[in-house]
This record gives sequence, structure tokens and C-alpha cells, in this order.
Amino acid sequence: MNQLKSTTKKISKAKVKKVEQEITTFVNKNKGKAKIGLYIIGGLIILFGIIWLTTRQPKIPADIKSTIDSLTNVNKQLTEHQKQIDSTIDAYKAELKQVDNQIYNIKEKTTIIKEYYHEVSQQVEHYTPSQIDSFFHQRYNY
Repeated sequence: MNQLKSTTKKISKAKVKKVEQEITTFVNKNKGKAKIGLYIIGGLIILFGIIWLTTRQPKIPADIKSTIDSLTNVNKQLTEHQKQIDSTIDAYKAELKQVDNQIYNIKEKTTIIKEYYHEVSQQVEHYTPSQIDSFFHQRYNY
């Protein structure tokens, strides 16, 4: 029995040594691949960390958030008020355009009337007294 035990121990020791040699051979053969794998895993972890840091939303304190919300509401109200003012300005611009057209028409008519009476006044030199009286009567309605 003792001899069986010692033989079994020797065989086990031989098997253990053989397995140890196989493991060391395997590790030595695959050292480079393991390094590359570790680099890849490390790179992925770093990439994930960068993405997580850049995309996370910072937590804003409640008082600052309420201030931002109230300012946003005030800004919307001011924008609406500005739109109303802009529409009023557009209405005034349209009215101003109409007044400018009326002024232009009046100036044009005045010029035509001036030219007409200038021509007529040039002809007055050749009028008889009754024609002059008729001329002034038409012009000044007396």
C-alpha cells in the first residue's frame, strides 16, 4: 500500500510538472496576445469614460433652475411684446407710405397747376380788359 501511495505520488508529481510546463508554455506563447487584449480592454474603458463624461447632464440646483425658468418665461413675454411692436411699426410704415403717395400726388398737381397758370399769365399780356377780368374771376373766384 505504501508502495502504491508513493507511485501514485510520483505519477501525480509528474503530471503536475507536465501540466505546469504546459501552462507556462501556453502563457509564454500568448503573452503578446494577452498584452494586446489588455490594451484593447483598457482603451475601451477609457473611451467609455470619455463618452460618459461628455454626455452626462450636470445637475443644476433647484434655485438656479427656477431662476432660469423664470428668465425663460420673461424672455418669451418680451418676444411676444416685440412681435406686437413690430406689427404696429409695420402698420405705421404702411400709413406713412400712403401719406408719402398723397404728398407726391399733391406736389405733382401743384407743379401742373403752376405750369398751367404760368402759361396763362404769359398769355395775359395779349388779353383785353374783359378777358383779364374773366381770368381773375376764374382764378380767384370773386
